[in-house]
Amino acid sequence: MNSAQDILLIRHAEVALRWKGICYGAMDVSLSNAGKEASDQLAGKLFNKCKPRVIYHSGLSRTRYLADRIACFGNGDIDVREDIRLRERNYGLWQGLTWDAAYASDPDHFHDLVQKPDTYRPPEGETTSEMQQRMIEWLNERESDTYPIIVVSHSGPIAALIGYLQRLHATQWESCMVKNLEAIRLGRNQSEPEQWQVDRQISQTI
Repeated sequence: MNSAQDILLIRHAEVALRWKGICYGAMDVSLSNAGKEASDQLAGKLFNKCKPRVIYHSGLSRTRYLADRIACFGNGDIDVREDIRLRERNYGLWQGLTWDAAYASDPDHFHDLVQKPDTYRPPEGETTSEMQQRMIEWLNERESDTYPIIVVSHSGPIAALIGYLQRLHATQWESCMVKNLEAIRLGRNQSEPEQWQVDRQISQTI
C-alpha cells in the first residue's frame, strides 16, 4: 500500500453460527471460533502489508476483535479508534428476527430497502441512504488523520461507501459487497484529492 493516503476497508470475520439466517444488523453478536482463528491468522499479515498508523472499528465486538489483534503488532504505536458510524445498518425492530420473519412483516414493500433507499426504513430503523450518509461523513473527516488507515467494518456500510464513490444506486451495490475478512483499498488521487481509487484486488496480495 502507498502510505501517502491509503485506507484499507475490511469486513469482520464470520459470526457465531447461531446467527445464521438472523437479521442482526447493528446488534453486538459474537464471532464464531473459526472467525476468531481466521482473524488471528490474518492480523499479522494485515499489519505487515499496511503498516497502519490508525485503525478504526465500529465499536461492535466482531470488528473490535480484528482491530485489536492488528494493533498488537504495533507495539503500542497504533491508534485504535471506535466510530459508531462504521456500524452495520440499524434494522430496528427487525433485529433478532429471522430474515423470513422480517420479510413476512412487510412483504409488499420489503424490497424497497434497496429500491427506495431514501425513504424506506424498517420499523424504528434507518434508511439505506442514512447508513450511506454516515459513511460519507466519516470519509470526509479523514483529512487530519495519519495514513495508512485500516477500517474494520461491515458488509453493508462498506458497500454503501463504495457505491457512493462509484456513483452507483443501491440496486447496483451487489458488486460492492465483500465477504468476511475480504478487503478493499481506497487510494486518494493526489492530483484530485476529492477522488478515491477503488482496488478490489488487494485481498489477493495479503
